[in-house]
Amino acid sequence: MFVGQFDHNIDAKGRLTVPSNFREQAPEGFFVTKGFDSNLIAYPRDVYEYMAANINGLSVTDPESRTLRRMFFSNTVALAYDTAGRILLPAFLREAAQITSACKLIGNGDNFEIWSMELWLQENERNASDEMNSSRWAKFNISTRGQ
Repeated sequence: MFVGQFDHNIDAKGRLTVPSNFREQAPEGFFVTKGFDSNLIAYPRDVYEYMAANINGLSVTDPESRTLRRMFFSNTVALAYDTAGRILLPAFLREAAQITSACKLIGNGDNFEIWSMELWLQENERNASDEMNSSRWAKFNISTRGQ
């Protein structure tokens, strides 16, 4: 499970060091795709393949399905680590997520997200109210040990 937050920098060539505990969970690398919130999402192979199978199962006659397929697959790259544990993020993904140098890697359960530092700070600001979070998360059945 991907948890925690890590501050990293993208070097001039677009390389990003992946935390060692994230690399251990996906030793073959990741599929990185454009996220839904001006971020990037890194999926281990098994999670990505499950999602891809679901998307490939959608009807090609439905215009929304075709759009989803285009957006999902055309904005995804398979990335392996170099000898220093880095992945090379393509320019089109860095641009989509507005990542120029400093970024934040955010554990997100079965995946992790890559945010520009500026957009991550804005996201945190939007979600900073404990009172608002308590009421909006009440609709989810979040419990421990099946209670």
